Amino acid sequence: MEPTVSIPPSWQYPRFGFGQRTERGQIIGLKYYAEDTYLADEYGAGWRYILLPNKNTEDDETRIEDDIKLLSPQELKTVLDTEINNHLRQIQMLKHELKAVGVTVVAANSTVEETTQQPQEPRYPSLHDLVNGAKFLIQEIAKHPDYLTLGYQPDLTIGDADTALSYLELELEPSQNPALDIAD
Repeated sequence: MEPTVSIPPSWQYPRFGFGQRTERGQIIGLKYYAEDTYLADEYGAGWRYILLPNKNTEDDETRIEDDIKLLSPQELKTVLDTEINNHLRQIQMLKHELKAVGVTVVAANSTVEETTQQPQEPRYPSLHDLVNGAKFLIQEIAKHPDYLTLGYQPDLTIGDADTALSYLELELEPSQNPALDIAD
């Protein structure tokens, strides 16, 4: 049985739903300011949409219906393809970590597992994957309670390391806009 949401008959039906992706982020919540209420008198009656512009932060925004514009099908395809590629890169990094600790990875859709394997040269993840992994680890270190209590003040900070990795990441990406070349 599918979960359902009931809208009172006196309310207008919302134009957008949970999970839809907009130009300002993904819709993660809705609230309604009903007619003849303080909030409707103060801010206008109707639906308010809570958007999460970035899934890696807890900051959200609230927008009225007229401020919401869904992504075009092509924009949505681009966003979803990017997310899929990021997840696939992360899967490859995790598989590499498993191999490093001696755990065999068997694909979920494989039907036969080889028992005799020829020794192979170790396959390394792409440099892009390693940079993403390093950036993730640096961000985790920066948030770690033990690190925060150290009061550690090095000449080069975690922010400097993250910036250096961001520059390396830019070098790895094909130039999207030739006008944005970074000078030394």
